[in-house]
Amino acid sequence: MFRHMNQRLRFRGKTFRQKALVRFMALVLVGVSCAVITGTPVSSIAVSEQRAVPKQYKFTNGRWFDGKGFRRDTVYTVNGLLTRVAPDRVDEVIDLHDGFVVPPFGEAHNHNVEGHWNIDRIVERYLHDGVFYVKNPNNIRQLTEQIVFRLNTPDSIDVVFANAGLTSSGGHPAPLYEHHLRTSRYRDIVGEVPPGWFDGRGYVLIDQKTDLETKWTRIVEGKPDFLKVFLVHSEDAGFPRSDAPSPQRKGLEPSLLPGVVDRAHRAGLRVTAHVETAADFRLAVSAGVDEIAHLPGWFVASSEQLDRTRLSEEDARLALQAGVTVVTTTVAMKPHGTGHEHQSEAASHHQVQPAHPSAFSMSPSLWLQGQEVMKHNLALLRRHGVSVAIGSDHAETSLEEALHLHALNLFDNLTLLKLWCEATPRAIFPSRKIGRLVDGYEASFLVLKDDPLARFEAVASIEMRVKQGWRLQTLK
Repeated sequence: MFRHMNQRLRFRGKTFRQKALVRFMALVLVGVSCAVITGTPVSSIAVSEQRAVPKQYKFTNGRWFDGKGFRRDTVYTVNGLLTRVAPDRVDEVIDLHDGFVVPPFGEAHNHNVEGHWNIDRIVERYLHDGVFYVKNPNNIRQLTEQIVFRLNTPDSIDVVFANAGLTSSGGHPAPLYEHHLRTSRYRDIVGEVPPGWFDGRGYVLIDQKTDLETKWTRIVEGKPDFLKVFLVHSEDAGFPRSDAPSPQRKGLEPSLLPGVVDRAHRAGLRVTAHVETAADFRLAVSAGVDEIAHLPGWFVASSEQLDRTRLSEEDARLALQAGVTVVTTTVAMKPHGTGHEHQSEAASHHQVQPAHPSAFSMSPSLWLQGQEVMKHNLALLRRHGVSVAIGSDHAETSLEEALHLHALNLFDNLTLLKLWCEATPRAIFPSRKIGRLVDGYEASFLVLKDDPLARFEAVASIEMRVKQGWRLQTLK
């Protein structure tokens, strides 16, 4: 069984494209066997293209995005890469009929790629929406290991996993796993399990330095693509507040964070921090994390806590200086939203069904108040030039997040498009040549019917999808 791709994009001496090719061929062989038995399609790649290497294409009459606008160009794909130099052989010429070509989109925060029970629907949904790159910042490794053969192939989405995140005893998300998800969502998946079963699977408890030392080997043996830490109301550590929710939310002990980040960086792991308040944000920046998984304001328990989520000019200045990336997640707690595709079956990581009210739900009025704080925070970060990536956390794909950001009217269409198709993919896979349509980069792109700079909603009208030189079939 092949392991999912790590961020160094090499294993056993193979490059990313070699690795993807090996996985793809294995998938084709398995799929062919299934097709013979069941008559089902082998994959989402056109049958005529199921061979060792993709065709060499010539794409004509396309308007290609260059980071500033669209310009007409003729582009070739050779060995899964883009080039403007005509190869000795062209297998097929494709007329794009004045379509608008953009890099594929990214999803920098979502937990829905998690197991075998819905992976086909999840992959199809992401490909349909043109989202090729996904980051899952908390998952159960034993479940995602069952689906690695279905991911990081030319006919699927590319995903990185954090595995279980680090928190303290009683800290988020431990109570969520133990007191709710264990007896609801995961009962049909893992069966009846005793309290504590998710310790080391859904979360890792780190209460003191010795815990980190004794558990670190097991953490890295799980081969996470990056490390996740939970910072929750770090300003309350050791000092209960009258306005704190009951039970009071908490995460990793703040004093332990610098040591965690240092150890992770020495192991070659980037660090993503879940935050909820401005104090959490400041702690994450000062400790040197690489990414902040939420924009403060995404979740508050009461209107009295809103001021604790508002960032300052100094926060933004220090974030820029630290080079941290902030993931938006403005729709994460949207009341009665679409949620994960599997939310109809059970609760997701933060939000629960209306029939099961909990401290993780937000009322419509409180959510709207949080949105105003997030607009302030996001405008502040962008004004200071802080890197931003698009992630939804609780939508089927990041399309909902991108459209919501458009509705907030914080970005012009060009800026928002670049955030989604350039900045976000590179935030997920910083070592790969993706997010641009230039020679030598992966031949992955979308062809839109209309101009998204004139009408941003055009991002949802995709007429063609190409991934690493392979044309994907039109999906429902």
